[in-house]
Amino acid sequence: MKTILIFEPLSGGHRAGYIHWLADSITDNPPAGCHFVFVTDPGVDIPAAAPLSYHKISPELAGQFKSAGPSKLRGLLRNLFDECVAQYSPDHALILELTRLELSFALRGAPCPVSAILFVQYPELARGLKFFFKDWKTALLLRRAPVKNLFLLNGEESCRYLAGRFGSRSRFIPVPDPVPEITAEADYSLRREYRISDGQTAFLFFGAVSPRKGADVLIEVLHLLPAEAAAKSVFLFCGEPERGYQQAFDQAVARLRAARSDITLNIEDRFVSDQRMMALFEQSDVVLMPYTRPEYSSGILALAAKARTPVIGPDSGLLGRLIRQNGLGAVCSVQPETVAENIVSATQNLPAVDETRRGAFVQKSRPELFARIILDAVCNER
Repeated sequence: MKTILIFEPLSGGHRAGYIHWLADSITDNPPAGCHFVFVTDPGVDIPAAAPLSYHKISPELAGQFKSAGPSKLRGLLRNLFDECVAQYSPDHALILELTRLELSFALRGAPCPVSAILFVQYPELARGLKFFFKDWKTALLLRRAPVKNLFLLNGEESCRYLAGRFGSRSRFIPVPDPVPEITAEADYSLRREYRISDGQTAFLFFGAVSPRKGADVLIEVLHLLPAEAAAKSVFLFCGEPERGYQQAFDQAVARLRAARSDITLNIEDRFVSDQRMMALFEQSDVVLMPYTRPEYSSGILALAAKARTPVIGPDSGLLGRLIRQNGLGAVCSVQPETVAENIVSATQNLPAVDETRRGAFVQKSRPELFARIILDAVCNER
């Protein structure tokens, strides 16, 4: 019997979804000859049924993860990983987010063969210092650790580059960034909740509020928005600011409110249910994605596509290509003046969505396909 350790002890964001989709796939279609041990946050609830078991970390350790700075968090994760490998002696480990363990594996190796989702799609970066640093780190990782598979979300182009760059040191496999199957909350009305008139355009910024996702840029954009466009717009920020950003974000919002009383800005810095989230996406007119790190894939784009709601996003990187290739809205340089121009344009005519290409994108982003690609690669690794 082959033992596979699935390692994702952090909570929040996409992580719980990945765990559940993999667990569902394993339960529905158990891979022959494999047993899976999930290492999870104590709040993640998955069934313990053959061939699946779980190792929930203690609430105390989960609290340490939440309060730790980046360097300490990396050390805590590596210690936990090594302890789990010692306890379960896995034949293979699947890391659902490699980012925080990548450098540790590159410098110290790994105690067992590993596969992982690589979030930072560095081939999408401009050829500069950051690109060459990440290239060096990936080269060192593949040299020092027994990495069998690297999965890249919507990473067809990046996988081609990495296969050419590193040859057969590892398999580079594109996987869809899954679109969850969620039914919108019944009887919820975005326009009633925020008193949005028929003549106004509802703009949604959703998810973790951070500079990486363009929150700073968007606040600057609202300072620049012409009065006529402001009167036709309502903006909703829905999501919690990332750790360390709350104060800066609150101050930026306060300055905006003081300077532009004509801007209708609603802040919901709290968790919302999946059903409410889907209702927000379906009932908004435009989803704003002025991401300053467009090399990452984004579940926000997938949700907007599922909801048939156009986006305004970056014109570069992986996100820019996905928006263009799949007809999901408008792209522009992530500069306040340019984003403001696109918002003004959207108050007059919503960005176009190509229904045929959008539908194909959603269809190939099914969670069961995501899980099947990963499990097939890991379970059939020799």
